[in-house]
Amino acid sequence: MKTKPFNKSSGFVQSTVSIVGNVLATGMSAIALIIITRMLGPEGFGVFSVGFSIMLILTKINELGLNTPIIKYGSSAQTEAEKNLIYSISLKYKLIFSVLVALIGLFGARYIAQLLNFPEPTIIVLAFTVGLITTYYEHLLSMLQSLHLFTQTVVINALQAGSKLILSLLLLLTGFYQNWLVFTVYIASPLTPILLSKKLLPSWVKTNFKRGDKTVQNRLIRLARHSAVALISAGIIENVDVLFLQKNLTTYETGLYGGVSRIAMLFALVAYSLANVLNARVAKYKTQEHLRVYMKKAFGVVLLSAFGFLVFIPLARLVIFLTIGPEYLAGVGILLTLTAASFLAIAAIPFIALFYSFDADWYFSISGILQLAIVLVGNAVLVPLYGLEAAAWTRLATRLFLFIFTAGVGLYLYQKHYGKKVQTAVVNT
Repeated sequence: MKTKPFNKSSGFVQSTVSIVGNVLATGMSAIALIIITRMLGPEGFGVFSVGFSIMLILTKINELGLNTPIIKYGSSAQTEAEKNLIYSISLKYKLIFSVLVALIGLFGARYIAQLLNFPEPTIIVLAFTVGLITTYYEHLLSMLQSLHLFTQTVVINALQAGSKLILSLLLLLTGFYQNWLVFTVYIASPLTPILLSKKLLPSWVKTNFKRGDKTVQNRLIRLARHSAVALISAGIIENVDVLFLQKNLTTYETGLYGGVSRIAMLFALVAYSLANVLNARVAKYKTQEHLRVYMKKAFGVVLLSAFGFLVFIPLARLVIFLTIGPEYLAGVGILLTLTAASFLAIAAIPFIALFYSFDADWYFSISGILQLAIVLVGNAVLVPLYGLEAAAWTRLATRLFLFIFTAGVGLYLYQKHYGKKVQTAVVNT
């Protein structure tokens, strides 16, 4: 089989479109966040960061691990009817669970606020209710990815990012700096592309909760059980450090950490954009030739990640000064540690995508559980003793483990499966 050159392959073009488009959209989100960070200051942004972290964790929980089977099975489904069935079953479970999450937030917000030593229960209520909009934005995103409509995924990202920027500018111009209003505006912005979803999806995509197929449903649930563990763990891993900081330190310190972590998050979004394309594409790779060429590209991403971090090191202080402001310069060291973790996440993405091709669903749950153990133990034990730096180093250790574990197991499974095929072919000839 003749393979297209790397720079001309459709995968490279789609990855480039996705990354470049999402980087531009991320730029708009970043500007919106910079405006919010400067408006609120470290202490006010500490309140914002706690609410935002709770919202992101809840989004992963509410997803129920179903976005992974949407991408994996939606990409390989042969008929429009089967694709619609996958989308409908997944959406039904998410809607049911959203009601439960919202009720917990409405009745348990004050208790959660007391547990975290958090001064604004209203922010927690908003995270448990309005914040769930992100669940359905990511559902739409997964549907588009499974249909390989990567241009549309860029469009919806730009729509929600543009909404954040426009609304943040309005708050700045009008002088409405209340924490609850700023938080609501930011987390409600993904509603814009959801309202336009019919124009973005093919006309044949229809939601029908009455239809059912036990075989398809069982297949979705089987994979979702594993991916839910990994994705919920990922949500906790990325955000629980802010909650530990709020509980053990001051809101000012939480805001300082939250501010610099949002800069590092911009690099993590590169990993997210890359995963959007690679997971759906690699799910269709079933031959040794496809995967052999793909593995070369994967190692190329590792080298680019290492280079990117080295370039960023001398720029860290300037980036803080020009973006979130001089009030956050005390967090330069923390930013470097968190950025190193983000670049490790980018390096791991091509190897994580391999498991969308391999028959190894257990990887998602095992890797999630092990990472979760590292981050919970690290934050619970070290943050009370060493503060902000301990939270950053715990995240770096978690990402380093993810990269080593994923690359190691991925290469082992590749060699185990395709190495035997090569040996058999040689013997037969």
